[in-house]
Amino acid sequence: MNQITVEANNTWRLSGELTFTTVGGLLSELTQKMPLLDNGGANPEPQVIDLSDVTRTDSAGLALLIELRRQTKNTPTTFRHMPAQMLSLATVSDVQDLLN
Repeated sequence: MNQITVEANNTWRLSGELTFTTVGGLLSELTQKMPLLDNGGANPEPQVIDLSDVTRTDSAGLALLIELRRQTKNTPTTFRHMPAQMLSLATVSDVQDLLN
């Protein structure tokens, strides 16, 4: 089961699988919950997306992070504890710079 948990210090913890079957619902939920998604506000607070509880991912999970990066272009956002599988996909796809 996938879950989005809000923690202190503007940290959003994703857990479960980030796969083709789950990312659509997660993106929809994140878009509704996260104030950082292209709100256009002045001086937005930095946000952290913690992936330490992600159990499995595929290219759709990587696409989710790239989309979050696109939607948070005006907000300092950090991806923390990215799974090794996702890092490998990002490297092979030559998109690792988009996640930094």
